[in-house]
Amino acid sequence: MNNLRFAVCALVLAFTLAPNSWAKSKPSPAPSASPSASPSAAGALPGKLDTHLTEAELAREKLDEAAYPQFMAFLKTVDPRPNIQPIDPRNAGLIKSSHVFQPTLAMWSDFFKAAAADKLTALRAFGLLARDIKKRGMIVWGPGATFEKAVNENNVDLGLALPATHIGTAIWSPDPSNKDPEFQLHMKLFYTESFVHQFPDHILPANLKIGLGPETKYYMDGQEYIQHTMDTDIYYGPTKGIGFRNVKGVGGQKRGFLGFMQKVLFFLPDAVDSMTINEKKGAMITEAMINTTVEDFEKNPLYSIKIVK
Repeated sequence: MNNLRFAVCALVLAFTLAPNSWAKSKPSPAPSASPSASPSAAGALPGKLDTHLTEAELAREKLDEAAYPQFMAFLKTVDPRPNIQPIDPRNAGLIKSSHVFQPTLAMWSDFFKAAAADKLTALRAFGLLARDIKKRGMIVWGPGATFEKAVNENNVDLGLALPATHIGTAIWSPDPSNKDPEFQLHMKLFYTESFVHQFPDHILPANLKIGLGPETKYYMDGQEYIQHTMDTDIYYGPTKGIGFRNVKGVGGQKRGFLGFMQKVLFFLPDAVDSMTINEKKGAMITEAMINTTVEDFEKNPLYSIKIVK
């Protein structure tokens, strides 16, 4: 089985995976944070963004509570306050808040268990998580070793998703200036090295090179990292679907003879634009260098998140 492994990060993953020895890094002491930057034990989250759900989104949230009871109950258990941290000031160009929430191993483990219990695909699970992040008005990022360890320790099969590998970190960023109610957040993923991933032919008959975005610098735990990137927006709604849109930083090669000729030359940049669930059609729609449709996407257990016994 050759599935597309996404955890935003990652996909999205995302997935927020940690910097490792493959990354270009060097020690670099961070400027000290001011005493007022410490998160409060109660009340509003420090650095909270002015994002909220519309009445229609709140109504949809109620429907999702009935459709995905285990996962929606999990989201309500997440208390970000103990793990809200001030940002390194040198990351201010990437993180548009004074504080971020850093997920724990327990949180990611419970995330996967709840998603598997409700037989969610990665697109659905990350869409629901993104909507919850937007509702809370917080930015999420952190060491991805936590995410990767949760995948490995719980024997998680991500279903249709990008593999949880080579990711340095990820930033999940709601945007108060984007008034589209179906837009949830922007995700930027950092890769310790770019790599080639193959979709099954019926998903997308192409070879993808992940992490072709520009090298970007960030700081984590006193270290400086310069890594390739991928960007995407996560949507959740009836018009634009559920999943990833405006994907940047993924190259592509067609398969077959034309792909062989292309392989000699280069990967086409920005080969994938979107991958979303169309609920009306019950299908996953991929808009890319070759457009594809996967019927009955969420009914096929091949594509859902699973805990392998």
